[in-house]
Amino acid sequence: MSALKHLPFGDWPVEDQTAWQAAFVAGDIFDGDGGPGAHLSAGSRKSIQTAYRRWLMFLKERHPESIAMPPADRMTPGMVRDFIEALATSVSASTVAIYATHLSYAARLIAPDRDWDWLRATASRLQARAGNSDRFDRLVPPWRVLDHGIAMMDEAHAGKPRPSKGNDVAYRDGLLLALLALWPIRRRSLAALTVSRHVERHGERIVLLLHPEDTKAKRAESFEVPDVLLPHVARYLDRVRPTLLGIENSDAFWISACGNAMCAGQLFQRVYKKTAEAFGHAMGLHDFRRAAATYIAMDAPDLIGIVPGTLQHLSPDVSEQHYNLARTTQASRRHGAHLASLRDDLRGAWRRQQ
Repeated sequence: MSALKHLPFGDWPVEDQTAWQAAFVAGDIFDGDGGPGAHLSAGSRKSIQTAYRRWLMFLKERHPESIAMPPADRMTPGMVRDFIEALATSVSASTVAIYATHLSYAARLIAPDRDWDWLRATASRLQARAGNSDRFDRLVPPWRVLDHGIAMMDEAHAGKPRPSKGNDVAYRDGLLLALLALWPIRRRSLAALTVSRHVERHGERIVLLLHPEDTKAKRAESFEVPDVLLPHVARYLDRVRPTLLGIENSDAFWISACGNAMCAGQLFQRVYKKTAEAFGHAMGLHDFRRAAATYIAMDAPDLIGIVPGTLQHLSPDVSEQHYNLARTTQASRRHGAHLASLRDDLRGAWRRQQ
């Protein structure tokens, strides 16, 4: 069994537990007396807490005498330096930067009256040093992922029966990859998809929706499934998903082989595994977003204007919600059409070379 790296919340010093809980008190909407983290989503809170749990475990193992100190007093430049150097021996530079950033957030939540500019600046320097250059080699052009995802679905649909719903699982995984290639939404948005609230069918057309509460930007988004993927999504909804669901009852869009809703972590793991198998190196969910922006800029610079809409980077006022919903739909259509065209062109060129 591997050693525990994160100190469970129940084992935190009492003062840390109290400060953490106070940071998320909702407070009164008129008085504005809520905690400094009351506005944060559950996902953000979890990420920040994970970093702080690792920080406390580091202190417990390396500097046990500091555990008795007030939370803010033990978070000194020297102690943080030791923490970062310890992390760097076991995780990548990007992960170190993420931990430092989240530790900076945790410090501001637990001791908002202290000046944490030095810690924020440290995290920024680590982010700049890590950069994204070490990630480019793992990015796969979206048209290749789309092509592979469609091939997986076609093979699963026409293939011999496999045990344990193997064909249906393979079809679902193929759709997962193909959909992310065209619509690289964030992890929590992907996991939030349901059939009743997020899927609209208009004749043969299928539109996938995201509501403000499903997105980081807190705005609605619409994705009209392009022709290249339309029959595959329809088959998944009409045949594959009900088979995966079996006797279970779930409204989730993504269903496991056991008939349950797939959580964000499970979706990440499937994508990670399937991209590693197909391309020789794994892509995380966020890598699909990097790939979309990178390869649009490289392959079709005239379409670079669709990137903000495709990646949910806008933060509109409520009065502009319908206008921007239309813009994201238009962006997804153009992105899908471009990838489908590029896929056909490159596959044709590959065949001519054989």
